[in-house]
Amino acid sequence: MERAFQPADLDRIQDESPVRVVQYYRQLPSTSDRALQLARVDECETPLVVLAELQTAGRGRGSNRWWAGPGALTFSLVVDLKNGQRSVGDTRVSLATALAVRDALSTFDRTARFQLKWPNDLYLQSRKIAGILLERPALHLNRLVVGIGVNVNNSLQGAPAALQETSNSFCDATGKDLNLPELLIATLNSLEAQYAALAEGQLPLHDRWNAHCMLRGQAVDVESGKRRVTGICRGVDPEGALVVQTGAGLEIFASGSVRQIQPG
Repeated sequence: MERAFQPADLDRIQDESPVRVVQYYRQLPSTSDRALQLARVDECETPLVVLAELQTAGRGRGSNRWWAGPGALTFSLVVDLKNGQRSVGDTRVSLATALAVRDALSTFDRTARFQLKWPNDLYLQSRKIAGILLERPALHLNRLVVGIGVNVNNSLQGAPAALQETSNSFCDATGKDLNLPELLIATLNSLEAQYAALAEGQLPLHDRWNAHCMLRGQAVDVESGKRRVTGICRGVDPEGALVVQTGAGLEIFASGSVRQIQPG
């Protein structure tokens, strides 16, 4: 497998982004598992990124797994949240993270319509192109591990059949490949900008998310704990919670899972 990241690229990541430490691997089961190990150490220098050319056992929410063939961008970022960010809920951080990834990808193709699915998935042409997993290591609740997987130069033709129906990649959708080091640097800088704006109360989550919300105006089914409702998605509120119009009125969800109900 040809390396997408050369030694000079790893130096560029430190020179051109906020990251202080880069741990690079040709292959790793899960970048987030490795990042969590590092994040538990008090002396861990942050921001730190764990980067793998190939991830073989990527994790998603719950029991979900993230498939990533060669050419995907798979990394986990360890950051120490600022005081202003510690008081915000995980939902707002999740939304800010997805917005950051969307902004970074959009700089490489202004014509592609990247859409957001609450709370932190990114879609292209109605199929999932990127997944995000946020975790906090035990005993370090102000420290955050941000796991990100983006299907970039990995064609879904090599993916399991079930994923080919629901997932997408940048190269399949646009017919173009991207420079992975440049995309990673753009994403890291975008994450820093979004987190800083969130900490300062300057991130208009309501307006920015709803402008790209894939499910807004669509019939959806939402599960959160023991709650389950069906209704019309109205986007998110200023706190990043999902708003659903039901026969009984508006229902607000700070966490949970949502799926679109297909007509018929």
